[in-house]
Amino acid sequence: MTTASTFAAPRPSTRLHPVADVFLALVLLAADAVAALIACLWGLDAAGFEFFGSDGNSTVSFTTAGVYLSVVGLLVLATAFLAGRGRAYVTAVLQAAAGAVLLLTAGFGLSEQYREDHPPVPEPGYSGPQSQCLSGGDTSECNGS
Repeated sequence: MTTASTFAAPRPSTRLHPVADVFLALVLLAADAVAALIACLWGLDAAGFEFFGSDGNSTVSFTTAGVYLSVVGLLVLATAFLAGRGRAYVTAVLQAAAGAVLLLTAGFGLSEQYREDHPPVPEPGYSGPQSQCLSGGDTSECNGS
């Protein structure tokens, strides 16, 4: 009795050469840095920031720049996913790290801007052991007086 061998031929490796993987990772990291810089500058310009002007930039909100930086971070994470699917593991890991850093930076910046835009409400003043003054004004505005 003869049995035919049905072994499949080995598939050629579709993984990127390690040197090419590292080179691709470095090129993409440089492109990510340029894209993040352009996004931040574009966001600051959209918010009305004057780069070479007066010192009147204290009222400029950095929310737009933070949102633009978040978009770039999401695009970098998408690139990391695609690199992982293409079995370029060094590129995928470095892109994921860069995307996480961009998203964390944007999130921290947006939370600081929110905290600056919405300061905490001051607590009412204290005017004695029996009454609480609500506005810090005269005694006619205080409870129990």
